[in-house]
Amino acid sequence: MAILEHRVSRLEEVLERYIEHSEAAMAAVREEVAEIRAQQVRFDQEVLQMRRESEARWKRFDQDRKESEDRWKKFEEQAEKDRQQAEKDRQQAEKDRQQAEKDRRDFNKRMAEIADRVGRFVEDMVHPNASRIAGKLFVGDPIETLAIRVKRRHPQEPSRIIEVDLLVAGSHHLLIGEAKSTPTVEKTNAFLEKVSEVAEFFPEYARHRVLPLLASVSFDPSLVAYLSRQKVYALGFGDHTMELLNEGAF
Repeated sequence: MAILEHRVSRLEEVLERYIEHSEAAMAAVREEVAEIRAQQVRFDQEVLQMRRESEARWKRFDQDRKESEDRWKKFEEQAEKDRQQAEKDRQQAEKDRQQAEKDRRDFNKRMAEIADRVGRFVEDMVHPNASRIAGKLFVGDPIETLAIRVKRRHPQEPSRIIEVDLLVAGSHHLLIGEAKSTPTVEKTNAFLEKVSEVAEFFPEYARHRVLPLLASVSFDPSLVAYLSRQKVYALGFGDHTMELLNEGAF
């Protein structure tokens, strides 16, 4: 009987230790479960936060994409407007260039016509005064020939031609005149070059004394001085008619 009681006592002790151990294990399990649940809650919260942040980022990205598309669309529209405006400007510039070219040609044509009319006017004024002027210069030498707008081909070189606005000849004197609407030093020098070739084209006057004369509506005083140094008579308008502006200067 004592042995049975001892065994029962031992069994109770073992059962108590098992129960204590089981309760400690269960407590540990409950703690672990609680920790796992807490971790799960934190994980769920983190996942939720990440999902919210991702949704926010995607929303911003989608908004940025739409804004970028809108800006690109506006850029393309503006670029097309600019291209169309540039094409209009190019077409207008071409029209302006063509108009300017036409205006330039018309202006040059009008200036040429004016210069021609002025030149003709000077020539027409020289002719009626030619005899009087030549009479002053051809002292004791009567006028034998008076011609305007004379054209002569070179006797040995037919391809060369000379044109003279005024030619007045006596027995010993030859007046060669040229009318210029705007006389200059350069035109004077070109005229003198022509005068130097007169004897070649008019061999019948090779022994004559050649008197160059430049006629115009008006002369700059400095040009008159230059003509005097070059021994070229200047024929311009005086108070009533055309007069020698440098008579007796050489």
